[in-house]
Amino acid sequence: MNATASAAYRKIVADYMTETPLSVRRRLLDAIDVYNNGYDDNRDSAIDAIASGRAAYWTTSSYSAARTVDLPLALNRGVSIREALEQAFPTWCADRREAALDTIVPLNRKAAIALSGAYASFGIWRDEAELEMRALRDCRKAVA
Repeated sequence: MNATASAAYRKIVADYMTETPLSVRRRLLDAIDVYNNGYDDNRDSAIDAIASGRAAYWTTSSYSAARTVDLPLALNRGVSIREALEQAFPTWCADRREAALDTIVPLNRKAAIALSGAYASFGIWRDEAELEMRALRDCRKAVA
């Protein structure tokens, strides 16, 4: 392992070990500010997931993107990303599932790992650290 990879690995481990419900809630508030979309239902479901120690998610979407704005509701209840995408995008519009991944904002390490795995199932590589940055900077693309 080279020095850069080793340093990055140590930072990821340190961040994971110090992740607390308060730090994840701070990330939720940051994401709400970044995307200017403080939906009550999504916020409440994210807070429940954080309090329960589950993977917690936010969205880059606005109400004009009805299919993707509700993805965090299912994800924060513990539904797998694959299942949530299948529910939101039935077979007739399954070609939009991959693009919908770009609207999901992981709020904690568990969510980033799950989202990275979901990307991998589509043959796309996304690093967990890159995905976690979505809560801190606007990463929107035109999708779904």
